[in-house]
Amino acid sequence: MNAKTALGLALLQGKVLNIKNGFQQFGITNIPREISRLIEKPFGLRVSRTRKEGTTRYGQTVFWIDYRLNRTGYNKEGIDKLKAYIQKQSASELPPKTDKEAKEQRIRTQTTMF
Repeated sequence: MNAKTALGLALLQGKVLNIKNGFQQFGITNIPREISRLIEKPFGLRVSRTRKEGTTRYGQTVFWIDYRLNRTGYNKEGIDKLKAYIQKQSASELPPKTDKEAKEQRIRTQTTMF
C-alpha cells in the first residue's frame, strides 16, 4: 500500500491524524504537506484542521494540528473519487507474503463497506 492510499483510507475511516501518529502509522514525517499534496489537491477535498494545545512534562506550552476529513456536501465528490482510487489500488495488490501482510489486507477489504 502506498502512502496516498494509506492516508486516504485512514481519513475515510474517520481517524484524526497529526504529525505524531502520521509518523508512527505511515512513516510520513511531514503530514501537513502530504495531506495537502496527496489528498486535498488531487481529489478536491478540504480536510479540517483543529489547533490543539498542551504542555510537555517540563511545563512548556506546545501546540499541534489535528487533521480530519469531514463528510459534508462540499467534500462528497472528492470522497467518491478517493474511494474509487483506494478500491483500484487495493485490487492491484500482490498476494500477501507474511501473516502481517495478510492481516492488513483483510482489514482493508473489511473497510470497503464505506
